[in-house]
Amino acid sequence: MKIIRTDETPNPAALKFIMDGPVVASGSLSFSSGGDDEEYTGDNPLAQALFKVGATDIFLCQDYVSVTMFSSNAWEHFMDDVREAIEDKLLPPGVEPKKEEKKDSVLDHIDRDAFPDLPNDEKLSIIESLMDEMIRPALASDGGGLEVLRLEGNDLVIKYQGACGSCPSSIGGTLAAIQRALQGHLDPNLMVSTGMS
Repeated sequence: MKIIRTDETPNPAALKFIMDGPVVASGSLSFSSGGDDEEYTGDNPLAQALFKVGATDIFLCQDYVSVTMFSSNAWEHFMDDVREAIEDKLLPPGVEPKKEEKKDSVLDHIDRDAFPDLPNDEKLSIIESLMDEMIRPALASDGGGLEVLRLEGNDLVIKYQGACGSCPSSIGGTLAAIQRALQGHLDPNLMVSTGMS
């Protein structure tokens, strides 16, 4: 399916993507980030792809997909990723997604309840793995990256690299997305800031 138009909504963090055909057979379908991957995306490849690039809510109705990002500033950074995910992963009504063999994820091996009590070196190893799987690929697609400098208690200090180092959204929207991912998957008390090496 192809996007034929993008409309603004009353919520500045949400955009409505008008498609070239119906996106649901009837009614509507919605996904919200707020828990375990399987709980909020099921086996929906579109929801999985959009949550990886910072979407917080997805709503499908008639011939449109409404996507809410973690911040209105995120659109500047992730618009191409969202458009690509919609056109690549949105299936017409009645078409079942191909069953893909589930890739092994670092998230499959994290005991979220035990994470806060782990030694710092183990926490850093898990954080690095999560960054490699979820964060760095998104930054790399825009010509940047990040280095984890240190973890002091619940405060993680990172340093942006490449194009991300001079991007205005890296301090606000991107930093918030990284913090949200770490809090959601590892520990709600983790805070992320930028620093120098």
